[in-house]
Formats: sequence, C-alpha cells, structure tokens
Amino acid sequence: MIIRKPNPRGPELSNETVAWLNARGPFPETLDVQLPGGETQQSSVSYKVLGRDSMGRAEVKFGFKGFVLQVQEIATGKRLAAKLCLPADYQGLHSPLAEAELAGRLRDGGEDIFQLPRQVGRVAALPGQPNGDRRPWVCFITDWLDGETLESIIDEKPDQISPGMVMQFAETLLKAVLLLDLRGLKHDDLRLANLMVIPTHPDILSLDPHAPDHTLKIIDLGSLKAQSQTTFKQDDDWSMLARCLSRLHNLLYKDRATASRHPQFLRRLREYIELLAESQEIGRNFPDRSSYLEKLREVADSLSIAKPVKTNFHPFDAISAEHLANDRLLRDLFVDHLPWISLVQTREPTVLIGPRGCGKSMVFRYLGIRTHLTSDDPGQVLQQLGFFGVYIGCASDLGNDLLWISRVKGRPLRLASSITTYFNLVLARELLRSIAACSRVSSLTSKLGLSDRAKVSIASYVQEQLPGNLDFMRLRGVDPLQTCADLLDRLRLKLGNDLVSEREPSYQLPPTFIRDLCSAVTSFAPGFSEHRIAFLLDDYTAHRLSSEVQSILNTVLWQRSSTHVFKISSEPHGFVAEHLDGSLIDANREYVPVDAGQMMISSEDRAGKSSFITKLIDKRLTAAGYAGTAAHLIGSSKFATDPQLAEEVRAKRTGKRSHYHGIEVLSGAWTGDVATVLHMLRLMFIRGKVERESKSTIPAAVQHASIVGVSTALRERVSGYHPFGEEMARVLNSYGELCRRLLVEAPNQVNRKGEPTLHRRYRFEMTLPAGVDLEAELAKHPRGTFATDLMHELVRRAIFIELSPSRGKEDAVRRTLRWQLRSSFLPSFGTSLVRHSYIDVKTIDDFVQLLTTPDLFAEKVYERYSRLNANPAAPHDLFHDLNEIIEDFE
Repeated sequence: MIIRKPNPRGPELSNETVAWLNARGPFPETLDVQLPGGETQQSSVSYKVLGRDSMGRAEVKFGFKGFVLQVQEIATGKRLAAKLCLPADYQGLHSPLAEAELAGRLRDGGEDIFQLPRQVGRVAALPGQPNGDRRPWVCFITDWLDGETLESIIDEKPDQISPGMVMQFAETLLKAVLLLDLRGLKHDDLRLANLMVIPTHPDILSLDPHAPDHTLKIIDLGSLKAQSQTTFKQDDDWSMLARCLSRLHNLLYKDRATASRHPQFLRRLREYIELLAESQEIGRNFPDRSSYLEKLREVADSLSIAKPVKTNFHPFDAISAEHLANDRLLRDLFVDHLPWISLVQTREPTVLIGPRGCGKSMVFRYLGIRTHLTSDDPGQVLQQLGFFGVYIGCASDLGNDLLWISRVKGRPLRLASSITTYFNLVLARELLRSIAACSRVSSLTSKLGLSDRAKVSIASYVQEQLPGNLDFMRLRGVDPLQTCADLLDRLRLKLGNDLVSEREPSYQLPPTFIRDLCSAVTSFAPGFSEHRIAFLLDDYTAHRLSSEVQSILNTVLWQRSSTHVFKISSEPHGFVAEHLDGSLIDANREYVPVDAGQMMISSEDRAGKSSFITKLIDKRLTAAGYAGTAAHLIGSSKFATDPQLAEEVRAKRTGKRSHYHGIEVLSGAWTGDVATVLHMLRLMFIRGKVERESKSTIPAAVQHASIVGVSTALRERVSGYHPFGEEMARVLNSYGELCRRLLVEAPNQVNRKGEPTLHRRYRFEMTLPAGVDLEAELAKHPRGTFATDLMHELVRRAIFIELSPSRGKEDAVRRTLRWQLRSSFLPSFGTSLVRHSYIDVKTIDDFVQLLTTPDLFAEKVYERYSRLNANPAAPHDLFHDLNEIIEDFE
C-alpha cells in the first residue's frame, strides 16, 4: 500500500480560483466580515473594496492559500488590508481565533517587526468566484502596507540592494525568529516574500527629511504555530532563516563590484550562515540569544572597518604593500625613517616620484585614515597625520578600464567628459567609504563632527547630483554613506563598460564635482575644516594611466581648493605635468615635487640607512613572532665602510670569498628600493634555515650568495621588460662590467693629496653650457629620439637613478646632469656598493653612444681611465681630464 505524504503547504487555491484572481475578479463593492461573538450573537463590519473599476475588477495580490484586497474602513477612511484565506486550511485545531491568539503574543514588543492582525472573521463566498468550496473565507484585517516585498525587489531591482541593506534585512529576519522563539512560537513560512519594504509616509519626511525613508516588517502570519505543534515542512524557522541569508549572500556574491570590494564581509557573512545552519540550539555556536545579533553586527562592521585577521606571517611575506590586506600588520611593519616622508606628510599638494619598490605605496597606505581605524586611539592618529587621508590605488581602484581606453589612439580625448566622470565616481566612492568607516569610531566622529544628520546630508547631496541614477533606500540602521558608496561603484562599473564600448552614458559629472563634494562635506561636518581631505593617488604613472588620460584627469587634480588636496605617487617620467589643452602644470606653484630616488642617493646619512634597514628587519621579525633580531641574525659586516669593501673586492685572493654580508652591506645595496632588500633577506632566511627561535648569525657565505643571487636575478629580468628590454640589458651589462673593470683592473686614481684611491665610479655625469637642454640637443642627433626614449625607460625602471642637476664644476652658469646605477645591481657585477667619483660623459655623441653602442662606449672610457694617473707626469690631455683627478665630495 502506498501512503501519500501530506502536502507540506496543506490546501491550496484551485486553478480556477487562480484564473479568477488573475482576471482581477470581479469583486463586490463592499466586503462584509462576520466577527465572532457568543454562541448566538455575531456582529459584522463592512469595508469598501478600493481600486474597483466599473466592471468590479480590482487589484489583488495572492499566494498559495489566499489573496489580499485593499479595503477602506467606512467610519474612519483608513486603508486596510483584507486577507482572505482558504476555509479548508482552518479545520480542527487550526482555527482563525487560535491564530489570532498566537499573534496576540507578539503584540507587546513585536509591533515594529510584524504586521499583526487588527480583526479576524469570516467572509461569505463572493458572488463572482468559481464554483467549488462555497464555505466562508477566513478573513484577517491588518493595516495596509504600501511597498514591495524583498522577493520582488530582488527579482526586479537587484541593483538597488547594497551590502548594508542586506545586513539590515538579515537583522530584521533574525530579530523576528528570536522573538518568536522567545514567545514559544514559529512562523513556519519565513521567506523573502514575507519581508516587506515599506516607504515612510511623505508627511513624515516633509517634517523630518533626515528620517529613514523606508522601514521593514514581517508579513503573513497565516502559518503561525506554537513551537510544540507538529509540521510537515522540511525546514524550521532557523533553517529557513539560514536559507534567506544564503540567498542574500549569493545575490551580493554574484555582483562583481561587491565581491571584489567586500571580500572579508562576504567571507564573514558566509561563516555566520554556516554557524547558524548547524546551530539548532542556543549554546552550540551562540551562548545566548543576544550573541546572535552581536555576531551578526560584527559581520556588518567588517563592511567599513577591516578587523585584523590572525594569520601565519613569515617575516618576508607581503614584500609589496599591495599584498598587505591587514591594516594592523601594515602599521606594525611601517618604518618612518625615510628622508622624504616628512615632505609628503604636509597639507600641500604633492607629487612623489620614486622607483618601483622604494616604499611609495607603503607610505601612501599608511597615510590613509582607514589604515588606523583599529589602532588604540584613531583620533590621536588623525592629529598626527595632519589631514584626512583617502587612499586610492590606481591599479586596484581605477582598475583596467582607463588603461583599455588608451589602447586606441585618440579615444581618450573623444571620451574626456566620461573619463572625468569615471574618475569622480571613484574619488567620491572612496571618500564616502572612508567617512563611513570613521563614523563607527567615536573619537573620530567627535573630531570631525560626523553626526547622523551630517551623514544623511552628505549622502543626499551626492544623490541629488545624480538624479535618477543613484536611487537607494535609507533604512534605519543602514549607513547611508556606505550604501551610497556601494551604489556609486555600480555606476562606475556600468560607466566603465560604456567607455570601452564607446556608448554614450546617461549622465556626466563636471570636473568640479569632487571639489563641490568636499565643500559640502566640510559644511555638513565642520571638523574637516581642520583636518583637510587629502586624496592619496598611488601609482599615478604612465603605464597605469596614459599621458592622454593623465592630461584629462589633471583638470580634476590641480584645482586650488581650501577643502582638499591631491597627493600622487609616480615612477620617474611617469607623471605628465600638463592639462588637456597642452598648458603645463607649474611645479612648486601647483604642487610640491618630491623625488624619493634622488633623496636616497644624495643622502650622506650612512648610519641612518643602517638604522632604517635594522628597524625594517626587526619590525618584521617581531610581527612574525621570531626571537632573533637584525643584530643576531644578520650582524655587522667585516668591511664596515665601502672603501674597505672595495679593497677586499680588488684584492687578489684565491678561494671562495664572502664579502657581501652584514647590515652595512645591506644598507649600501639599498638606494630606496625596499622590496629588493626584502627579497635578499628572504633568500638568506631560507638558505640559512632560520627558525622562529633562531638567534645565531646567518653564515657570511649564505648572506653573500643570497645578495648576489637576488642582484643577478634582478639584472637578468631586465631583458624581459617592455619596451626596450634587450637594449636596457645591453646598457646595464656594459656599464656594470665597466664599473667592475675600473675597480678591479684599472690603476688607482689620485686624490688631492696625491694618495691613490680606488675607482668607485657608479655614476656618470654630463655638463652642459648655460641654456642648453639635453633632450633638445638629442633631438638633433640621428639616433637622439631613440636614445631619449631609452634613457627615460632606464630611469623609469630604476636601472639608473636620475639625480637633480648640480652646478657645473667649470663655472657657475653650467649645469651638470647626473645618473647613478642602482646599487642593488652592483653585487651581480662584483663591485663595492657606494659610489665615490663618476664617469664624465663629454659630448652628445658620447651620451648617444652610451645608450646605443654601450660596449664601444665602455671600451673607450676604460682606456681613458686606465691611462689616467698611471703616470701623473705624462703629458696626456691634462686640461681635458683635470676634473677627473679631484674627488667629488657632495
């Protein structure tokens, strides 16, 4: 015998009834509801059916077990909802009065969460309904709620749903289940279709424009039961809650912008859902009822404040700042002993130029306010930074959209207005995210004047600038700035697709948008007047943003304003200092230029460099929980000064030699390229088998092999660079080999006192007459254009560090141009690490030869310096090389 399982939903509307409801009736003019009384007495109430046309057809909403009509209370004119339910669903113990009595348990404290019935009764079979069950309908009268169910919003307008709104939906659903559980009840039909999103009455908003414009309520208590009552449904309220949250999670996860912007939030939300799904009883994963909400709000907090995640950190993991997702770890690893940091940490516009790996990104991220939100006293940090830093990575935050646009010549100029709009959206998004994050920290809200009213005013201002494009619901408990930022990012993604496809966007923002927004922020939150907004644009360089794109964006960057400034970092020759119309941006007037590479090489603070390397190592060892220190594991070099190291390199000794070791050598190999030193250290630790408890010094042979290994790998990588990889490799190899031969093989030079000194010529210089421009002269040479482009790339790739011009040695009106080989390449050639004198490039032809036929240049220069001072009394071109004999002290 086959036993059919009962339908979990019980009786349902017939197909004929569904067809009648789809046809909108017809319905009678009034609905007469018989109210329960005593055994012999019943009263009735009549309600006017609203929305009927002349044929009696009216708007109707229906589900599996009933339908809802909008009716009006005749005496008061109040709009109500009449829900008519199948009589077959109310037989036996499941009576309408019992359901109303159960709902009554929620009346005290649950009115804000649930839509509770006002009356219950029965309605006789309606005249136009299909034949079938003619028993009276069970009728529940509730308040009429204008609005939409969350189900319908997800289906029809998913772009309106932000992560912050999802958390408020989740909290409402969770509160409903917790309150039901506390009252001994179960909803038994918890679905997203039963969560109503209700707009606030216009009269309320006219009185209080800053009030939330939507509220939430759980509707449809038709399946409400006592917890003890048996149900045939597969899921109880808790598992249905987990299913609702899973669907909300998946909705966000499918959105590329949200998934990339909030990975930690989505991970923590998923973990919460998994805990919820496996925790049917209080105490397993949640010790008490309040812990459900507490942990859910911790998930919500991760939207704006990234809580530190405990990870197994190796001392030399995350060599690049972009790999440090943990802000606390970034703060712990930060070393401020760099000569250029104080010049960036001002209230003035700044252009920071520096080679890759010199720490630009680390410093810019450190100066961003969001990095410090989990520190012990963020308010104090804001005072120390001197401004409200908003970090923007051109690689991570601008993405590849603007890079792809540049692939077609002339396209950026055609799309200039849209590119400006795209950039403004990114700036506004990051500003709002930073302000939203700070609004969760009490010490910052007081300093900045970030009241709830100020946040709503800022979000409303942004919404007004994008009418029709930035519609979002303001729910109580949802940060309007975070919601606004998330929706701005969706606009950015859509605009990015429009840009690449060259489609005309539906809106445009003026170049002054971000200036006006910062002014609005300052007016709504006065604390920003003291703590000026500083946009920190990291990696604003030509290989990320083409010269055409930069000339467009510069119209936004260099507007003079008292409310905000821009600080950018770029590789050498990567920043285009001109506007779209070709007019130049005046350095020192519009911004403060800071050259990190120049400052590191020009610095004579040898002890300071050693101190920086020591702190760099010690901070990383401490963060990783290692017992050893730089003094223990690296130690001091046997050759404490570079002349001593040079003597050792030049000495004709047999056997294996290990002269590259110790803190002094590491600091000598460092010309600001922090990443390279970290690579050297990582290889030392691997080869030296350093463990957490190790305190013994890594053998000199291991240190030497590691330093040479990384230096050689760095050198070999050059040939693969684009463009000019092979050409740059030839210049590097020829010049480096020339430096080695001069140090090891050439006769010593003679200093002022007539004493022999070694050739440590890792710099070349060229002196020009007054008013002569090198690139203008190169343009006249047959191969000058190629040489200019190649030199720019050698400097951009930090193979050579370009120093600021100095006064010529011949007279005060001449200028000497200077380029120095990056120190981290020198161990691969077997030289010392700190330059002392220089190679003099005499003519434009020599300069071009250095770049185009470097082997011939190297041979000619070696011949010159191998003759120089071999016999000081010899009558060789004395005046031509006079300056070569004098030491070049700075």
